[in-house]
Amino acid sequence: MIALLPGESRALFPRLMGEMYDLRLGAARAHAGRSSAAVHRLAVVDYFDSLDPLYVLALDEMEGVAGALRILPTTGVTMLNHGFAGAAPDGLRVESPLIWEASRLTLRAAGDSPATEAAIDRTIGQLGVALNAIAEAAALTHVIGVFDSSMHRLLSHRGCPGETLAPPMRIDGADIFAVLYEVGAAMDAPFRSLAGDASAPPINLADLERLRQTGCWS
Repeated sequence: MIALLPGESRALFPRLMGEMYDLRLGAARAHAGRSSAAVHRLAVVDYFDSLDPLYVLALDEMEGVAGALRILPTTGVTMLNHGFAGAAPDGLRVESPLIWEASRLTLRAAGDSPATEAAIDRTIGQLGVALNAIAEAAALTHVIGVFDSSMHRLLSHRGCPGETLAPPMRIDGADIFAVLYEVGAAMDAPFRSLAGDASAPPINLADLERLRQTGCWS
């Protein structure tokens, strides 16, 4: 199941946010061989979380967070345009009302919890299908992904690499990739193939909370 959590509502869902942060911490530990500056850059909570992004959470059968990413409009502050601006190749700046940025992709399997290849496929597929659906609903033309080398490799090996916009950016010893996805059937198909029958319309948690508070849902 995919759950959408607007950043301004995150305080209402501390368990889900805590599990997402745990995934980020696991990813940071996986990079323990990097410099202390790199680990700091990969902090569990960064500045861009304060901008109230939209979080896309893949939940397992027990409603635990199996994977997550966040989305920000490129007309505002983004990782590519502002966080990594000093390392980006000349001219690499994406700013359009028709393009949003997806970043901080994390998977349970990418941290310190074991998972099968099928579970990895399913989680990546669910997140990708949801991302395309969100983008279509917002009348976007493209999504730009900002991924570290491990996430880029996982996506590439599963047929979802996107279009690499430039050579990887070297940030404190880590390779960061900026990849472009064209919203539509071509983006949806490989992710949907991975998700299988697990793909379903996303659920907006903020809407559910409002229904609960009004007594229409419990």
